[in-house]
Amino acid sequence: MNTQPPAPSSEPTLSIADVERDTGLLKDTLRVWERRYGFPTPGRDAHGERRYDGAQLHKLRLIKRLLDAGHRPHQVVPLATAELAELVQKVPATSTCQPIESAANPLVEEWLRGLKDNRTEVLRRSLEDHLLRHGLASTIEDFISPTSMAVGQAWLLGELSVFQEHLHTEIVQSVLREALAVLDKQTVPAPHAPRVLLTTLPDEQHAMGLLMAECFLALERCERFPLGACTPLTDVVNAARQLKVDVVALSFSAHQPPNDTVAGLRQLREQLPEDVALWVGGGAPVLYSRRLP
Repeated sequence: MNTQPPAPSSEPTLSIADVERDTGLLKDTLRVWERRYGFPTPGRDAHGERRYDGAQLHKLRLIKRLLDAGHRPHQVVPLATAELAELVQKVPATSTCQPIESAANPLVEEWLRGLKDNRTEVLRRSLEDHLLRHGLASTIEDFISPTSMAVGQAWLLGELSVFQEHLHTEIVQSVLREALAVLDKQTVPAPHAPRVLLTTLPDEQHAMGLLMAECFLALERCERFPLGACTPLTDVVNAARQLKVDVVALSFSAHQPPNDTVAGLRQLREQLPEDVALWVGGGAPVLYSRRLP
C-alpha cells in the first residue's frame, strides 16, 4: 500500500472541507479510506492540513457516483481511475434507469459544446428562444432536464470544469426565475390548489430540481413558498405551521447520503402536522429503492 503523499505540484489544491462539499463524501470517510485503502493520498500544506489535487477529486467524484449506485467502498475505492470511469458509464443516469443519449439529442450536444466553449450568452439566448417557442413545461422536460443530466455526467467524467457546471446552473436558474416572474404576473392562485412550501434538507445544496418543481406548481396555479436550499428541519416545521401550507415539497440530488435522506424524512414526518403532505423527488436513488416514511 502506498502511504507516501504525492510529490509537490504547482496545481491548485483543495482542502478536505472543499472536497467534502464538492463530492458529498464526509471528512471522516475520506480519512478512513486513506488508512484502509491507501486512497486518497493528500499532500500537506505548511500547517499540516490535507490538500487534494484535481486528479484525486476526479477519482472521488467517480467513487461517489458508484456508491450512490449501490457499490460498496471496498469494491471501488482501490480501483484505478480508468476502471472507475468504465463502471460509471454503465450506471443508469437517472433513477428511472434511462441512460443519457446526448448523441440522439441535438439540443444536448449543442448545449455541451456551448459550455465547453464558454459561450454563455449564446446558451442563454437558445434557452430563452426554446421557452418562447415551446412553453415552460416543454422546455423543462425536453431541454433543461436532459441537458442538466448530461452536464452532470460530463462534469463527473472530467469533460467539464466546475466553473462550467456552475455556469450551466446559473443560466438555467436565471431563465427559469424570469419565466416564473412573468407567469406570476399573468395568473393568480387557483381557489382550491394546494399551498406548497419548497426546500431541501440541511446539507443538500442542489436546488435545481426544486426550481423546476416550482415551475410546474406555478403552471397549476399553486401558491408557493420557496425557502431555497439547506433549511434546518425545525425551520421547515415552523414555516409549514405558520404559513399554513398543505404540502412540504423536498428535492434530493444523487449526492445526498441515503441514510441521511431517510432519517431526515422520518424526523420531518414525525414533526409535521398530520394534515400536511410530504412530497419528495429528485435523483437520489434511495427515493426509489426504499420504503420512505
